[in-house]
Amino acid sequence: MSAREASAQTHSHSYFHLIGFSFWQAWWLLAMNTSVIIPQEPHMEPFVNPVFAITVFTTLGYLAIALIGMRFGTFSTQRRSYIAAALCASFGSIGLSLFPMIGAGVGVSGLFYLSSLAFSVGNALLLIMWGELWSTWASGRVGTCLIASYTFAFVLYLAITALPGLLASVISCLLPVASVVALYQARHEERRLASQVEYVTESISAWKVIVAAGAIGLIHGFVQCAIKVANFDEQLLHFSQVVSALVLLAILIYLLAKQPATASITFYKPIVPLFIAGMVLMVVLPFQWGFVGNGLAISAVFCVDMLVMLVSTDYAFRTRKPVAVCFGFSLLAMRTGTTCALALVGALEVSNLFSEEVFSNTLLLFCIGIAFIGSFVFTSADLSKLYRAKPTGNVSADSAVHVESVAQACGLTPRETEVLALLAAGRSVPYIASDLCIAESTVKHHTSSIYRKIGVSDKQSLIDVIMQGAVGKGAW
Repeated sequence: MSAREASAQTHSHSYFHLIGFSFWQAWWLLAMNTSVIIPQEPHMEPFVNPVFAITVFTTLGYLAIALIGMRFGTFSTQRRSYIAAALCASFGSIGLSLFPMIGAGVGVSGLFYLSSLAFSVGNALLLIMWGELWSTWASGRVGTCLIASYTFAFVLYLAITALPGLLASVISCLLPVASVVALYQARHEERRLASQVEYVTESISAWKVIVAAGAIGLIHGFVQCAIKVANFDEQLLHFSQVVSALVLLAILIYLLAKQPATASITFYKPIVPLFIAGMVLMVVLPFQWGFVGNGLAISAVFCVDMLVMLVSTDYAFRTRKPVAVCFGFSLLAMRTGTTCALALVGALEVSNLFSEEVFSNTLLLFCIGIAFIGSFVFTSADLSKLYRAKPTGNVSADSAVHVESVAQACGLTPRETEVLALLAAGRSVPYIASDLCIAESTVKHHTSSIYRKIGVSDKQSLIDVIMQGAVGKGAW
């Protein structure tokens, strides 16, 4: 049986379980923004702020899972990883939700430490395993399912926060289990083969990615922590989440209507405008309307999250590096920035230096910082370089041979091979639709799947890969 046939036989036509990532996202939103899992006010020594303590633990959790991934490779191929993720995340959540009720004492501190450790390991492991799915999933709908999951997570978040406290806590603690179940069901989805086409892409400095991710994590962490210090109550936070959900819904509708070949640039484009608009509105609008600006800033951060998830897992696919390393260290950079931001806000609050004027001036400085990052540190051109194949002068006289070679190596279906041949000949989407007697939307779907299976993001890179025509290990 050929690789193409084997891949086709495992294909599933149901994508519902692929938005199961929304259960993880809702769980995280509930844990970090409400008291249903983690208390938002200090309850015991030696923790001045339980949220800050959990942030430190989760940062270390990403580091630990990334290091383990360097040693042992893929987690999602082992059933025990699913069990460990579900148990750690759920029991950690239960322990954290219980410890404020018990009272002070050494036992409570021990419960907090153990629960935080389980919570952090379960969180990191579950998120990395979702990244492993995105890295190998063959369909071009990864970006669409990703943003659909984020959007649906807000529905879950608002529904659960409307429930009575105890019921909300119980359901929240079970959300990681639901996410693991959905992830386990998704293992039968059609997978793209481990980077089979050898081509050289343009490269950028890894420090650009680290600095940009860390800086955005710092800005987001400072803003979200500072608004709580400024008495931004839970209702206003809920309104912020609604605004953010509406923004993501608009992007989702755009993706469904436009059907771009890759979603990464779609996630990148709104980041700087949303961030700057959100922070400016938080400065100029009355305090009770600040949720509008905060919602825009949150949606920008979610676009960053999805961009990091998509690009880092694609990079892992192309280079055959463990997703835990590429994705895990990207998350670590962002979470480290967030941890530093929370420490900074805490220091300003303790030293009585925090004020509304300081907050407003800091937001304006952050606007300049975001503009600088988007213009000089990590630009759309840098993003394109992560996917773009270097042009080659080694043109084959028989491109049809190379088209078939690439199709076989990457597990393309017969229809995708036909589309690939026409794309390589420079044909447009309407021409291909007419020639193959299929709808233009179907051609777009096949094109996005082809780009994903090969690991490129534009037509020129696709042609350059075919012109190189070699099969082997991918390279960055």
